[in-house]
Amino acid sequence: MNKKNNHRRDVSVEIKKPPLAKKTIEENQKEKKKLTITKGTSLCIAIVTVVTVMALGVYHLIVRNSDMLFMAQSEGFFTSNSSFLSECMHHPGGFISWVASFLTQFFYHPALGSSIMIALWLVSILISKWAFKVKAAWMALLAIPSICLLVSTIDTGYWLYYIKQTGYWFYGTVGYFLSVLLVFLYSFFKKKSDCILVTILMSLTYPFLGWYTLLAFLYVSMLSITRMKATDSTISKILLPLTPLALIGLVPFMCYNLYANTRFEDMWTVGIAFFENNDMTSFTPTIPFIVLYAVPLIFPFLPKKVENNKRMAWTVYIVTIAVLVLSWFWTEKSDFQNYNYHAEMRMYRAAEEQDWDKVLDEMGNIPGDASREMVLLKNIALLNKGEMGTRMFKYNNMGEPPTNGFDTLRVHMVQTAAPLIYYYHGKTNFAVRWGIENSVEFGYSYDRLKILARCALVHGEMEMAKRYLDILRTSIYYRDWAERLLPIVEKPELIKKYPEFDSVRELRDHMGTVLDGDNGLCEMYLLTYFSQTMNKDSKLLQELTLNYALIQKDIQLFWPRFFLYAQLHQGEPMPTHYQEAAILYGNLEPESADIQGMPFSDEVKKSYQGFQQMSQSLLQSGLNSDQVAEATKSTYGNTFYWFYFFCRDVHSY
Repeated sequence: MNKKNNHRRDVSVEIKKPPLAKKTIEENQKEKKKLTITKGTSLCIAIVTVVTVMALGVYHLIVRNSDMLFMAQSEGFFTSNSSFLSECMHHPGGFISWVASFLTQFFYHPALGSSIMIALWLVSILISKWAFKVKAAWMALLAIPSICLLVSTIDTGYWLYYIKQTGYWFYGTVGYFLSVLLVFLYSFFKKKSDCILVTILMSLTYPFLGWYTLLAFLYVSMLSITRMKATDSTISKILLPLTPLALIGLVPFMCYNLYANTRFEDMWTVGIAFFENNDMTSFTPTIPFIVLYAVPLIFPFLPKKVENNKRMAWTVYIVTIAVLVLSWFWTEKSDFQNYNYHAEMRMYRAAEEQDWDKVLDEMGNIPGDASREMVLLKNIALLNKGEMGTRMFKYNNMGEPPTNGFDTLRVHMVQTAAPLIYYYHGKTNFAVRWGIENSVEFGYSYDRLKILARCALVHGEMEMAKRYLDILRTSIYYRDWAERLLPIVEKPELIKKYPEFDSVRELRDHMGTVLDGDNGLCEMYLLTYFSQTMNKDSKLLQELTLNYALIQKDIQLFWPRFFLYAQLHQGEPMPTHYQEAAILYGNLEPESADIQGMPFSDEVKKSYQGFQQMSQSLLQSGLNSDQVAEATKSTYGNTFYWFYFFCRDVHSY
């Protein structure tokens, strides 16, 4: 009996402590660690978020949009004169406009301006973390406003030329930074009476911050709700969140009489970016700002117990991954990467700097049809290089309207490149007209001031030129440009020593200064005016009129200008395109001119005969006109006769 009992006792001991049970406990402990967030994990999330914001900013701003940012600063304006600050302060939020305009200057070097912008985003993330007492594990959510600001910068498209908000490019970044900074200062105060007093004192920032003061009130109201305690009095629970909400309604109302240029209903919205012009109002580019304003409202309510909290682990991981992935997707989809949009800006800058080779290089690299602005800039470059007659049709001349990716904004050339195009055509009165008109509607810009200064110097209006140049001298990056031209103001005859004015002065001097009407269509006006102009005193102007007669495809306009060109350039070889036009027109209308004795080059005669044979053969085979155009383009697309027959439906704007 004793042996049996001992055996049973041993068995019971083995059942009570099996090795398998101990292993299961260890696995559960490891699994528990996997499903919780430690301080190290929170730090990793914060670092990954910061790196993501920086990477997206560098890629979309510096790598992909440097030309757009340079154009943004060129379309911007800042002067250290007190008058500019005073003008900004005529509206609520004027201080933000002033600071934003100052910072926009640094996009002259896109990498520098972008670095400043990204740095402000990162600082705003940190300040919002401290202001709303948010754990590092939620850093991805704190980064959403920065992503919104990035999207608002890269998705503007052609609205770049129509934005009326002073300092738009940095306005949202500076405004949000100052808004969360106010919340951060509020968070230092614990006593209920101090909190209410600080909230009231925040009202004094409204003239400087405008809408972003009201936004800070909204954030403070949300924050005050989360700071309430069960022991707080009922009055405190009511006053703390309601005081900032009441101030949102009262402060703009009380400040209305301070602003003669602001409508009463706009007092609550000054500082919010609106995208509207005479043709349309677009809601799409406003979406990033709506998200920017709304997301921080949830910051005060984010859970404070995150680390070593098994329940929150998966939530944090899913939210972080979702925000980072969606941020990448949103910025990629919003980045307006139309090729012509960016090529236009590069060509415009090169033309403004008179780098004609770079203009032509850009035109030669276009993968599809160019815009009409690009075609005109290309022609200006060839005119200044003396190569219109030999290279004008060697580039794509079809011309398509500007493409906008997210709305139907109708772009007009008179609001983009027309003043510079008119200037290089010697139509300086038109350049001044549109330069001033655009300045009235959209505000002064460095680009418009430079064009107006050049025109004033060409016109001999030295007092006006000095005024424009003095304004440019107060800027950081255009001071040297202005000081280089100032000697002309004192001694007008010195303009002859500046080669950059030679072609413009010659064209203007031989055309006169009549200012008629262009009906807002720059290209059509130039086409009509120059194709119907005759001048034998200026070789430059005469050749320009001949080329516009070619573009017009008018045989009767062509011949007088062709013969005048031959007369003015006796002993010089006849440019290829003029020969191509003469041999084509002479065969189309033999009665218009006798071309039998004209010394066409063997290359031109062979090219014309080959074109006629190939096109006729293709037509007889059953191909339509568009198919023939495509089939002959690789061989004859660089000739005038291909342009004459197949370059149709030009979209001028």
